[in-house]
Amino acid sequence: MTVNDYISQKFQTFGINLSEADLLEISFSSEVSGEDEMGPSNIGLVSVAMAKFIPSLLLRATSISENGFSMSWDTKGVKEYYSFLCKKYGLEDTLSDKPKVRFL
Repeated sequence: MTVNDYISQKFQTFGINLSEADLLEISFSSEVSGEDEMGPSNIGLVSVAMAKFIPSLLLRATSISENGFSMSWDTKGVKEYYSFLCKKYGLEDTLSDKPKVRFL
């Protein structure tokens, strides 16, 4: 399975179809080619790149209805996946509504 296939299938579980431009953006930020084989050596890089891409993804419309065609996707699930990735890879979760305590 290629990196692009892996990324596409991960987002497809939330009902999201990514464009070639989306896949390129994620691949560029992971420093892994979309045509590389997905494996244990690059899962971390690809997952972090996916997490960094999710906030821009959530700026898009979550449902589209046109000429009898309707499409929507699970924003709650995507946010939970994002939070999971942030926690797993030590990234700042900028989408969470959880209160943060900071000591000065």
